[in-house]
Amino acid sequence: MFRVAAFFLAAFIFSALRIHGNLQRDDYIDVLKYKINIEVNDTTNLINGSTGITIVLKKPAHQIELDLVSRNSSNTGMVVDSVLKGGVQIRYNHTGNRLHLPVPENISSDTLFYKIFYQGIPADGLIMSKNMYGRRTFFADNWPDRARNWFPSFDHPSDRAIVDFVITAPSHYQVIATGLLQRKVNIPGKRTTHYWSTSVSIPTKVMVFGAAEFAVEYHEDINNIPFSTWVYPENLDEGLHDFSVTPEIVNFFSEMLGPYPFEKLANVQSTTRYGGMENAGNIFYHEGSITGNGSLKSTIVHEIAHQWFGNSVTERDWPHLWLSEGLATWLTDYYYEQQICDSIARERFISHRNRIIDFSKTRLAPVVDFHEEKYTELLNPNTYQKGSWILHMLRQKIGEKALVEGIVEFYNRHQLSHACSDDFIRLLEEITGENLEQFFDDWLFSAGHPQLSFNTSFSNNRFRMEVVQIQQHKMAFTFPLDIRFICENDKVIDHTFDIMFRRHEFILDLPSEPVDIIYDPDVWLLFELMNP
Repeated sequence: MFRVAAFFLAAFIFSALRIHGNLQRDDYIDVLKYKINIEVNDTTNLINGSTGITIVLKKPAHQIELDLVSRNSSNTGMVVDSVLKGGVQIRYNHTGNRLHLPVPENISSDTLFYKIFYQGIPADGLIMSKNMYGRRTFFADNWPDRARNWFPSFDHPSDRAIVDFVITAPSHYQVIATGLLQRKVNIPGKRTTHYWSTSVSIPTKVMVFGAAEFAVEYHEDINNIPFSTWVYPENLDEGLHDFSVTPEIVNFFSEMLGPYPFEKLANVQSTTRYGGMENAGNIFYHEGSITGNGSLKSTIVHEIAHQWFGNSVTERDWPHLWLSEGLATWLTDYYYEQQICDSIARERFISHRNRIIDFSKTRLAPVVDFHEEKYTELLNPNTYQKGSWILHMLRQKIGEKALVEGIVEFYNRHQLSHACSDDFIRLLEEITGENLEQFFDDWLFSAGHPQLSFNTSFSNNRFRMEVVQIQQHKMAFTFPLDIRFICENDKVIDHTFDIMFRRHEFILDLPSEPVDIIYDPDVWLLFELMNP
């Protein structure tokens, strides 16, 4: 390891000037490719690794900053042994979970290649544990920025790269990884090296491998896309049954959004901390969710939808996560509506609304939340269910045709790239010719939802109704409110009221005093009824 005082000073100055760290790096570097070489074993959690990184300088810089968690007092984290450039060792600085590499003076190309050798016990990100049957497993689990725990990277959704995995493991394991399998080589010591490679760029959050004693079954291709199931031997029958719905789901989204964007689709039973993790081309499902009773289907739909939104189109930064989770949730709801029945989708939205209301009582924050610094806290009903509800209400506002057209065009423009909320909003305004600023200010960038109180009276066939928004965090939301009046002899009268102020009073001629009043009968509005 080469260290000089000037290099330390440069590293300090660079860190001091960082503005939103990762996004400033996005201005000057673009990682084109990772070649990640990892060896795992049965006796220790220590890994030996090397990562080759090909980087393009987008503008002049004196050094490159990568993410790599340093060894800490608990003896986890990585220690860099050496860094090579052009086959020659170079100086580097690895402190504070950052690896600083110098950019040579008078370089002849804006494309640089470094090879970093390191070792250590991952603090997170690469989970080495035992599955529910007591057998050892290895699963990468990178979301949101945990890849840095086991390989040096630009660990942020704004950067995308192709990746090669070279994974060496004891030969009794099967290894699955992002991309397509290129070859397997048996080596001394009853070990096997597995070579996997992608052909399309992806963010680090969905670059993974898994190693376990799997039962593997290869199925008929889905539109020329290899499709396989990787489950623990004890769950082979249950896994094959649960994942048998995959082809129809892939076909639905392929017809709606465009061709499936990755080289393969593998459903993998794993020890992921999440119910499902949409890793590109190989989705990891929590080991306990493989039951054979079909209860996993909505998760499968959601994770497959992520292959288009989340993996191919990725949020520019974590506060825009709803472009991944909200879209995948809405696409799941839409799938159920189109493929099964309207009533199931309506039930899903009622359930979503209840979860959003419950969450707002514990934390009041907008969907696009720039204040939350703990990214895992963004995995909440705002991002998932409220994101879906925003699209649901937008469907009523601009029409189903325009919304679906907008989603498809959004995908076409940003596939294998990233986008932010403004990109989506501007595109919809372009398609519809409408100014949607008020809508998105209310629902996306403001916290909470309307809390509605109603005061009513009836006299001389005139129905008076006062509608009051009583939420304390925002003066007023703007929205259409559908109300169904059930009068004598089961006469049904539907009326839509345009709400835009804190308090409204309406007078309506009705044939008789309503026997029942149903607010939002067709489930189009995200609101909380305060005096039912």
